[in-house]
Amino acid sequence: MMTVNELWNQLDRLVATPLPPERIALFHAQGRVLREAILAPEDQPAFDRSAVDGYLVHADQPAGLATLDGTVHPGSPAPTTAPPLGTALRIFTGSALPSEGVALIMKEDTKLADDHRLHLLHPPSTRHIRRRGSQAKAGDTLLPEGVRLNAGSLTLLASIGAIHPLVNRPVRVAHLVTGGELVPPDHTPTEGQIRDCNSTLIDALLRDCPAELAWQHRVDDSRAATAKALEDALATETEIILVSGGSSVGDYDHTSALLAAQGFTIHCDKVASRPGKPFIAASRDGRLAFGLPGNPLSHFVCFHLFVKRVIHRLSGLEPVALVRATLAPRAELRADPRETWWPCVWADEGAQRRVLPLPWMDSSDLTILGSTAGLLRVPATAGPGAEVEVLPCV
Repeated sequence: MMTVNELWNQLDRLVATPLPPERIALFHAQGRVLREAILAPEDQPAFDRSAVDGYLVHADQPAGLATLDGTVHPGSPAPTTAPPLGTALRIFTGSALPSEGVALIMKEDTKLADDHRLHLLHPPSTRHIRRRGSQAKAGDTLLPEGVRLNAGSLTLLASIGAIHPLVNRPVRVAHLVTGGELVPPDHTPTEGQIRDCNSTLIDALLRDCPAELAWQHRVDDSRAATAKALEDALATETEIILVSGGSSVGDYDHTSALLAAQGFTIHCDKVASRPGKPFIAASRDGRLAFGLPGNPLSHFVCFHLFVKRVIHRLSGLEPVALVRATLAPRAELRADPRETWWPCVWADEGAQRRVLPLPWMDSSDLTILGSTAGLLRVPATAGPGAEVEVLPCV
């Protein structure tokens, strides 16, 4: 059996370069991976502007009475010079200001004397001026290559007119589910049947990745049905083929043989991991295929350990990094000869980051997936207080 580390290295060699990027409209770019650094095209802000509603006065204007002498509206050019001493201009948040010799006073620090005059209750200040270039200078890096675009980064791109960013093309995935015992989730199973939840699981996991589910189909586990469905999956324009079930060595486990018959090189058919031992990794002409063990918890673990890693590399992202943590004092672990990737939650206690394993019965146990925050990588002999590694899942 390959170890997890050995399979990681093998997958990294198979995905040496990401997919070619594409330029798309900003409106469609949420969740995509930026494939270019974004530089400030000009100083940010591009001009001195007001941070408050209030009044623009000369920098040497004292407190006291001042004459109103007009208004500076947002979107209008800045006055060419500072107002004369003894006068004030009404101003609003975002209004452009002269670059020298001015100060501001907030509206709440004034009191109107009449329609043309007001009292400045305090001396004006420059602290409410947003100076040109105070946030970034022209040429500064605003977003580095490799970040995943979210609401905040999209807003930043819009503010500088970067409306067609260069981003990753979503990794396209075809998903084949096998199993004669499976019925759709909206069906009532008869004795011996179970609802298919792996279709929902893979769809949801892909939505959290820079990937899209391009094809999904379910068949019974006969060799003929699986072979026909696999041919259909291979006919799709996808980078990854996922096959749920049929990855072990039983009478109904055809995935490895069928992939080999289609010209795929089998790089792994077992991995020293619990859960997820019968896992297949194969490739053909740059395309990757994975056979996942049928149990849902094994699906969850294998996806996060291996499939997500490949999706990230194809997208130009680094794989999710392991983080160090300490087992919580109440941690309970079962011994096993294989390396275990145990569903867990964070249990922070003071300054020390602790992790708490969740109780699970076997690889078909779904009861803890709703709260799983990570996968705890820990030797079975580790006891409470031991330092461990965690692969975050959320």
